[in-house]
Amino acid sequence: MKKFLVTLLFLSIFSTSVFADEDEGYWPRSYFAGLGFSAVVTKGDIGKYTIDTKTEQGEKETVHLPSLNVLLWPDIMLGVNIGQFSLSANYNYWYYGEELGGIPEGSVEEQVRFWRFGVEFIYNFYWPEYFQPGIGIGYTYTSIKTDNSVFPADMTKEKTYSELMGSAIALIFDIRYYWTENLILQPSLKFYESWFSNLYTEHSGTNELVHTKWQTFAAIELAIQYQF
Repeated sequence: MKKFLVTLLFLSIFSTSVFADEDEGYWPRSYFAGLGFSAVVTKGDIGKYTIDTKTEQGEKETVHLPSLNVLLWPDIMLGVNIGQFSLSANYNYWYYGEELGGIPEGSVEEQVRFWRFGVEFIYNFYWPEYFQPGIGIGYTYTSIKTDNSVFPADMTKEKTYSELMGSAIALIFDIRYYWTENLILQPSLKFYESWFSNLYTEHSGTNELVHTKWQTFAAIELAIQYQF
C-alpha cells in the first residue's frame, strides 16, 4: 500500500507539472489552505476483538484495541485548484480518552493518539461559479496509538502501548461555497473504508496481522479555506 501512495503522489505531481506547462487561460490555477473539523462515526473490527502477540522472549501478550465509536478530528489541508479539479494533502490529529475493548469486567479508559495523512482529488461541478458541488476520492495512512493497551500474561509486569497502522480509500462529497473571492466555506461528507494490517508493541516490534482489521469511518466535516 505504501507503493500505492507513492504512485498516487507521483501522478499528482506529474499532473500538476503537465497542467503547469499548458496555457494558463485554459488551465487556470489557484492555491488554498484550510482548516476543518469533523464529527466521525465508525464501526468495524477495531475494539471488537483482542489480538494475541508474543514478545521476543516468547512471552504472551494480549492487545486491547480502543472501542472506536464516535470521535472528532481536525483537518488541516493544503492544495491546488487546476480548473475544475482540486488536489490537496490532508492531515488529521486527535488525542483523547477512549475505553478499551475486550475487557468484560468493566470499562478501562486510556489515552489514544489518532493521526492520519492523506491526499484527496475532487471534481468540482459548475466551476467557476460561486456554488460548486464536488465528488472525489482519497487515500489515507492511519496510525492509532493506545497507551497501556498491551496486557502481559505475567500480571506482575507493566502494561505497554500499542500502535495499529493501516490505510483507507475514501469516497468524498462536498460543496465549495465562495463566501468571498478568496474565502471558501466547504461542508463535506466522507466515507473511509479502512484496513489495518500492522501492529507495533514495545516488546514484540512491528508484526503483520494474521487477520486484517477492517473499519468504516463516516465523517461530516465543515471547513474554511483561503484561496490565493
